[in-house]
Amino acid sequence: MRDRATRAMDINHKKGQEEIMGFMLIVIMVVVIGLGLLFFFTPKPAEQKDLDLQNLLYSWLAVTLDGNSIEQAIDDCYQCDLSNETDILDKAMEKISNNVNGYSLTINGTADSYYSKGNLTGQSRAAVALLQNNEVKLKYYY
Repeated sequence: MRDRATRAMDINHKKGQEEIMGFMLIVIMVVVIGLGLLFFFTPKPAEQKDLDLQNLLYSWLAVTLDGNSIEQAIDDCYQCDLSNETDILDKAMEKISNNVNGYSLTINGTADSYYSKGNLTGQSRAAVALLQNNEVKLKYYY
């Protein structure tokens, strides 16, 4: 008699353990799925604009050489030499900050051109100016 009661208690005890393990498994799955959804749907921080770099880019484009602004020279250019314009940019980048490791200037459009100077690795910030026929992107690395 006692043997039957002990077996019945053991069976009930095992069923209770199985139910608790199932419940814990469900809770763990819900937590993992919730963390996954939280990871994928959290908003990313807005990219901080570098107003100093944007101002530098627009100021550089407004510089006048030989009666034309650099902006006009780039828009009128088709596979031309922009060495005078990049010399001015070199001097401006030297004065903007001591922590600039390198920078690149990319012009896409009719005056496709790429110019870089320094170490182009690490963190970077960029500014873009849309011209009539071209897109000018200045990116600096720090």
